[in-house]
This record gives sequence, C-alpha cells and structure tokens, in this order.
Amino acid sequence: MKGNAGSWAFSRIGGVDQVIMRNGADIAALEKLDQKLWAVLAMPVGLSAVKECLDYLDGDKDGKIRAPDILRTIDELKAKFVTLDTLFEQNDQIAADQLADKHLREAVSSALEIVPASAGAPVSGANRASVGSVDLAVVDKAVLAFSSLPFNGDGVLTQASSGDDSIKEIIGALVSAGYSKPDAIGVPGVDGPSLDAFVTDLEKYRVWIKEGTNSRLFPSEEEGREALRLFRIVRAPTDDYFKRCRILAMAGNSSIMAELTSLMASILSRNLPEASEELARLPLALPDEKLLLHLDGAMHPSFGNSVLAFFSMTVKDSSVKPTISQKEWEDLAARMEAYGAWLEAKPNEGVCSLGKRFGEGEFTAATVETLRQLIQKDLAMAEKAESLKELRSLIFLKRDFLRILGNFVSLDDFYVRKRGLFRSGRLFLDGRELELCLDVRNPSAHATMAGLSSMYLIYCDLSRKDGRKKAIVAALTAGDADTIFVGRNGIFYDAEGEDWDAVVTKIVVQPISIREAFFSPYKWLVRTIEEFAMKRAANAEAANIDKMKGVAQATVSVGKPDAKPEQLLPKKIDVGTVAAIGVALGSIGAMVTGILGMFFGMGVWMPLGILGVFLLISGPSMILAYMKLRKRNIGPLLNAEGWAVNSRLKINVPFGATLSHLAVLPQGASRQIKDPFAEKKKPWWLYAVLLIIAILVVVYRYSTK
Repeated sequence: MKGNAGSWAFSRIGGVDQVIMRNGADIAALEKLDQKLWAVLAMPVGLSAVKECLDYLDGDKDGKIRAPDILRTIDELKAKFVTLDTLFEQNDQIAADQLADKHLREAVSSALEIVPASAGAPVSGANRASVGSVDLAVVDKAVLAFSSLPFNGDGVLTQASSGDDSIKEIIGALVSAGYSKPDAIGVPGVDGPSLDAFVTDLEKYRVWIKEGTNSRLFPSEEEGREALRLFRIVRAPTDDYFKRCRILAMAGNSSIMAELTSLMASILSRNLPEASEELARLPLALPDEKLLLHLDGAMHPSFGNSVLAFFSMTVKDSSVKPTISQKEWEDLAARMEAYGAWLEAKPNEGVCSLGKRFGEGEFTAATVETLRQLIQKDLAMAEKAESLKELRSLIFLKRDFLRILGNFVSLDDFYVRKRGLFRSGRLFLDGRELELCLDVRNPSAHATMAGLSSMYLIYCDLSRKDGRKKAIVAALTAGDADTIFVGRNGIFYDAEGEDWDAVVTKIVVQPISIREAFFSPYKWLVRTIEEFAMKRAANAEAANIDKMKGVAQATVSVGKPDAKPEQLLPKKIDVGTVAAIGVALGSIGAMVTGILGMFFGMGVWMPLGILGVFLLISGPSMILAYMKLRKRNIGPLLNAEGWAVNSRLKINVPFGATLSHLAVLPQGASRQIKDPFAEKKKPWWLYAVLLIIAILVVVYRYSTK
C-alpha cells in the first residue's frame, strides 16, 4: 500500500487543524504524520463504548492507549487485511476475501463449519458458505461451540476428554485435590503445570511417608499434633525443673530444700493469678536431688495438667512407674522435636488428601504419560482456537478502530458526529437536556482543571436503586442558569440507556452566551434590590416587634411612681429632617429631568443615546463573556480524566448551542394559551404609557422656558 504523506487533508475543527482519514492509505501512512498534529497522544482504556477494541490495543495492560499502540495495531492490520479501506465499512461483518492472512481465512471457514446456516449469518440461505462471510454473532457462537469440545486447544483436560473410566477418575481426583485449572468455558480440569505440580508433590509425599516410619510416635496425626502442642507448653518448665534438680544435687544441703518449700508454700497460699511474675518464677515441682520428676506429686498450678496429659500420651507405663528421669525426658524431648520437624515437612495438603492410593504407587509413570499425551492432543487444536479468537478481535477492530482514530488522531467523532468516546450520557435538568457529560473518576484533578475549561460546569452525584454510585460533570453551553443551584435534582441517562438519579453538588460559574452576559447586570440589579428589600422588610419587622414589646412594657408600668409621661409618646419628626428629605427629592427629580432633557435634546439621535447607555451597563460583561467564550475548551476536562490532549479543543458558541437543548413543543402540537388559574393582570402597559406621556410633557414645558 502506498503512503500518502505528501497529500494529507486537514479540516479546521475545534479551533485547530485536524487530519481527515479519507481512505486506508491515510491510515497506513499515519506513522509518517508528525505526532504534534495528532489531537490526542494518550487515552484511558476504561471507556465502555469500545471496550473490547481498547483492551486489544492496550498491549502492555497499563490502562492507557498511546500513539505507539495505535501505530503497532496499524502494522498488524496491514498484515491481516488485503486493504485498510475495509476499516471504513465500520461493521461487524468480515469476508474471507478481505483477509490477507491464511490462518484467518481458515478461521472464517471453521466458523462456517461449526455454526450451521440456520444459526444466522450475514448472508442468508445456503449461499452463505460459498460467499465465505461471517459476522460477530456467528464467530461468538463458533468460539463457544469450539470451546465446548473435549479437545479445544486450551491444554486443559476435563473428565470429558477421555473415554477411560480410570483416567476420568484420576482427573476428578486431581481436580478435587486442588490441582486444577478452568478450561475455556470454565469447567475445572488438569493442564500441564497442574500435572507437573502434582507429580512433584506426590514424590515429596512418598518420601515424607517413608521418613515417617522412623519418626511416627502416635497412632494418628491428630493425636500427634495434640501431643506436640502439649510438648511446646511443658518443654520450658520441665527443662527448668531438671536444671533445679541438678543444682540441688550439687549443693547437697537439706536446708535449701526447706527454704524453697517454705517459699513455695507462702507464694501459693496467696492465690496469685496465673500470669503473675512471682508464680512464674516457681519451679514445676519441688526439685528432687535424684533427678526424678514425680508425676503423682504436687505440681505447678499453671503447668501440672498439661504435664500429666503429655506424659499420659507419650509414656505408656507412666501409671506403673509414676516418675520420669532426666535421661528419659531428654530422649523423649529429642523424639518430639524430630516428630515436630517431620510434621512441618508435610507436603501440599491436596496430595495428602488423596491418601495411600497414589502414595503406594497406583499413580504410575504410565498414568502420567497417558495424561501428557491427552494434553498434547488438546494443544494440537490451539492454533485453530487462537485463529477463531484472533478473528473475533479483528471484527472488533474492523467495527471500532476507525472510531478510535476519530477520537485520537483527530476528534471528528465528537465535532462532526457529535458522539465522542468520552461522553458518558445525557443529563436532564431544569427543563433542558445537556449532551456534553463526562464521568468523573478523579475529583481532585477536576478541582484544579475545571476552571481552565472556561465552561459553565455542573457536577452531579449519581445513584441507582441497586446501590451503584458515580459522579459526572455536565457542560451548560447554551441558554441561562438562573434556576440551577446546588441540591437540585435531575435524571441522567448513561450510554447503555440506564437511568440514574442526579443531584447537583457543585457549580463552576462561567459565561454561557453573549445574550446571557447582556442581561446579567440587570439580573444582578434585580437580585440586589430584592435582597435589599427583603433585608429592609426583615429589619422593619424586627423593629416593629421591638417597638410593640416597648409599648407593652410601658403599658404595664403605667401608674408606677417612676413612670415618665414623655416615654409613652413617640418622638416627633424634626422639621429640618423634612426639609432635607424635600431637598433630596428635588435634587433627584432635577437630575432625572436633566437626563431626560439631554436625551430629548438629541432629537433623532436619541435612540443612539439610549443604546449607548445600555452598552455602558452591559458592555463590560459582554466583553468579558466574549473573551471567555473564545477560550472555552474541553481539553482540561479530558486531561483531568487521564487523556493526553495534544491541542486546544474549542467549544464555540454555534457548536455549544447543539450540545444543550431547551424544551420545545412537538411539531403540530396544539396549545391552549388561556390559563384557568392565571392571576388577573393589571394594565401595567397603560400605566407605563401614561407615565411616559407625563414625563414628556414636563420635559417639554421645562425645555420651552
């Protein structure tokens, strides 16, 4: 395929020049296109729309698709397709004559052989096999049917892989012992590594059993483990006892014994807790200078029962001879240590659970060889199985790879087709539909990047009745936001059509349009007046309440000697205050009259004067909005979600208007204008006209004097 590096076509999209994929030659030549001209250099894998294709592209499984992954996949596709023009079909059908790879053509034939014509193929009737075309549904059925065969290339033997009952029984035993691996459809079986692991563990088990003939002290392993547990409890106090016995034998002084007896009696009489240090310092029993431990004598309260239980399990004639010498103890301790080491060397519990059957040689080398031959027979089908899986992946690439290029090399999938892999669904809120919604997986990154987008953003928490939760951000790119506030509820529909409850949690305020910026000063003035009026009304109400409390208190105090009459009368308004108010009102009236006179004095230029006043008021906010709207960019939001955006991706006013929609009545719908519950309207327009006429008369009289 010839390159196309010298004849690239670009389109001005999103404020930057983006390459146009016109044919397979453009795709094949992408390695020659300067990556500085690519729209994106990396994107996350977690995008559900084309998940299978993205998983295939993510060869190193690091969760990111990068430019080298795209170029590597293009090289693979050039070797598998006759022409890359096939990618422009963007469907899940593939024909054998479109494939350059021999094994993939054979996979198409295999799929047609495995799945009967009635199962549904892209070409109906008996002509399908002759055409040699399959779709994703047929390949899925073929992969499932092939994986269900006894020998399906996965290298895993199930009980269905052999007709020999003894081999079936052995496979079942290995699986039950944990030497298993699921096959292609999830049925547990035995593969090569599992068999090798069992053979190794079986040899260890046989050696362990043989060594146990010299170390075995107890009739059962359970009894031996219990004796070993008791031995580890009594080992230290018993060693300490015989050490004291040796010291006593060396001293040869009966007074030492008397003092020790008195001390032990004194400590034991105090009923100390077992964990006390004084009790822990006492010997197991009274030392004997003959180096004997008398099992029928008094013993330490913390260890006595354990000592008796241990020796009853290990010394069978302890009831006849209730004494243990130091030599007998040392020999017994050595045997117990060896027994403990033998138990700790026990092989894998799985092979031990099979018991003496395999341990005594029933699982022979011939049995192992039979299993290995069956595994090799299964692996002989691996190439066919892999070809079917590769064909399935190729169908995903044929359907979705061009769309991925439209979200990577360029973003025409978003700008031209209004889709975009990063878009997660639609938010319905406040009588409008917001199409530009993104999942929020990294809130901390959004906290720093959201303002850089210069877009009005609405962050929402989503939840479903099944307990699932997530967060999104929606861009408001047209209309106004007067009635949007934190805590407002809405409904979100994701890409799969599932509905979620949405609650607004955060708003990033930015200009939405020039029109909205024009009216923003007046809306601010109205809100300010409303807040001021509400504040004054609240203050007046509080003052009236205080005044009423004062009158009530004054009424109660009437008749008391200290009550003064002047306190009961309201204070009169000063005449000077009235005069000052009159002067102020006169000044305001003169100012208004002067302004109106100036306007009427402009004659035919008066409309321009009025327009100038509006521009003085709304101009600054409109200029600021214009500057912000020119900077509106989706790149920072994508960057917060792990995309490596390589250029500015603008959302201008015309394009933004297509991403936010207000409610519109259906075409041809009838509408009843009269509201039966509407409030009666007063003729304010008539009052306004009369007021304007009165002002004009006053201005005219003043101007003619």
